[in-house]
Amino acid sequence: MKTKTKVFIGAAAIIALGGVALATPIVGLLSPILALGTQNSDIHARGTAVTSNGEHFRVELETEGPSTITTQDGSVAAGGHNGWHSHPGMVVVTLISGSITWYDQSCVPTDYKAGDSWVEGSQIHAYRVTSTTAIHTIALFVIAQGQAYRIDQPAPACAAGLGL
Repeated sequence: MKTKTKVFIGAAAIIALGGVALATPIVGLLSPILALGTQNSDIHARGTAVTSNGEHFRVELETEGPSTITTQDGSVAAGGHNGWHSHPGMVVVTLISGSITWYDQSCVPTDYKAGDSWVEGSQIHAYRVTSTTAIHTIALFVIAQGQAYRIDQPAPACAAGLGL
């Protein structure tokens, strides 16, 4: 094998291993897909209501381009975490049981408990299970068609002290 080829293969291996080392691991995750569908055109959906106390409510969902809509059932073991990552779209999450601390890209924590819901966009984030039992989540993904649900990301500098 020529020296130039050996150097190229060695450099490619170092880059590949470096990428693996930079990504943060998922610890204790089980997440089967419950439903998966595709929308081949833009979505422009709106809904309104008046609540029982007379307040107005409005919701919108808009996409540009084809999307994949997926429902995922998730479970992460006590003490587990989902590693730093982002999504190519939006995710609506409901925590059915357990509790977590969710961190944004600046490591600002938000605590969630069973019954809480939140929406994630494409920002980098991670969470750690804080309950003594596994958590159970249901997540609805609306992502760009043909993309992975999750994009692993290197941990931000602020995460060093968090152990994530």
